[in-house]
Amino acid sequence: MIDISINKLILMTLLISKSFSIEVQKKDFKAITVNGMTFQWRFDKEQLQCRAIALTKGWVAIGFNTKDELSGTNLIMGAVEQDYVTIDDRFIVKPGDHRSIIDLGGSEALVHRSGKEENDVTTISFSIPLSVNDKFHYNLYEGKEYYVLMAFSQEDDFQHHSIMRTTIKIKL
Repeated sequence: MIDISINKLILMTLLISKSFSIEVQKKDFKAITVNGMTFQWRFDKEQLQCRAIALTKGWVAIGFNTKDELSGTNLIMGAVEQDYVTIDDRFIVKPGDHRSIIDLGGSEALVHRSGKEENDVTTISFSIPLSVNDKFHYNLYEGKEYYVLMAFSQEDDFQHHSIMRTTIKIKL
């Protein structure tokens, strides 16, 4: 017997049925859903507030780049294990090699981190300053186009490969 609550069924339908869409969410959040993952964002004074939501019990990730390349992407990865939330500010040195910005000698920029895992859905939330003066982050401007990497895994280990990864060009 399959045990699926109506809320889980609705969420699964929303996440999976939309292969690509952009929409305006309540509270002025913009959102894009691609391949079962949703990225929500809004500008708030000096920060970009972000949420990443995917139908998985593993990690989820959002990355920012000004080029359509993996190398040079500021990658934010998050995982929830029981009630412990890990959200890490990372940098893709080259495909297959992403490291903590702290390990690379930079300063982590993320604030207001939170996450939850409910009904096989992982959600991470964080804010990032619009301007960070280092080589691992990008200045983020409302209305400017960026390449946004969206990915998730079935595992919480950040070194585990993604089961979905795509890069899309969007106007923040």
